[in-house]
Amino acid sequence: MRTRFLLSNSEIEDIFSNEISGRYVELAADKKSIIEVLANHKKAIDKVITPTKCAYLAYLEAMGVNKQSTLHLVDLGYSGTIQSLLGILLNKNTYGHYLIASNPGVHSIEGCTATMKGYLKEGGKIGEGYLPLDRSMFLESLLTAPNGQFRDIRFNTFNKSGNNLKPFDFYYGRKVASQKYFYILEQVMAGALDYVEHAAKHNITFTKSELEMLLNSYLSKPHMIPHSIAHIFDIDDDVTGNGTVNALQFFGLNK
Repeated sequence: MRTRFLLSNSEIEDIFSNEISGRYVELAADKKSIIEVLANHKKAIDKVITPTKCAYLAYLEAMGVNKQSTLHLVDLGYSGTIQSLLGILLNKNTYGHYLIASNPGVHSIEGCTATMKGYLKEGGKIGEGYLPLDRSMFLESLLTAPNGQFRDIRFNTFNKSGNNLKPFDFYYGRKVASQKYFYILEQVMAGALDYVEHAAKHNITFTKSELEMLLNSYLSKPHMIPHSIAHIFDIDDDVTGNGTVNALQFFGLNK
């Protein structure tokens, strides 16, 4: 509750009794018990999350998200968790475009449809030997923003007149190296976009197997990435309590 949902100790104490908050649980064995506890405390939880929820929904409205009859999302993958949550939150049908879709097809979620399509790979789970999925952290580390990890959004309370001030306040976690040296990532992305444009102009295409071969070379062979830019593969994994994780070091690719 603290790391994943960013509730403070005082908020947790206000919602749950000491007996409940001190109980040891294990997923997925205790799934039903956890759902029951959360359902029994729904009103108290709603009260705590309402300021963030209202601001987030207003932000999506301001971005024009609600104008889409079917909400289209693009991501690396994999199981469609964020897609499913947005569909529930906005009560909309969704279509997820993924590099890898672990759970492809059309699904019914809370009365809405969620379609998930993988363009490189469909099916399969982490640990089953498909390298681009097993080592997906490699690509995830590059797809970041210059800010720290997004933590919260609130209405800007100083913008009561609605003039000249941003309507929302955004709160971020600490920055890791990939965000401190974001200009390096910008050069990498600019090079990638230049090549996409070049390939489109000259009708250069790749099969899925060719893309997998190229990607697997970087995912399995040490020192394919210059040592001088190894730090841009840092990931803030504070949500799971692991601190900073470097994808190259994690997979032994930068010894």
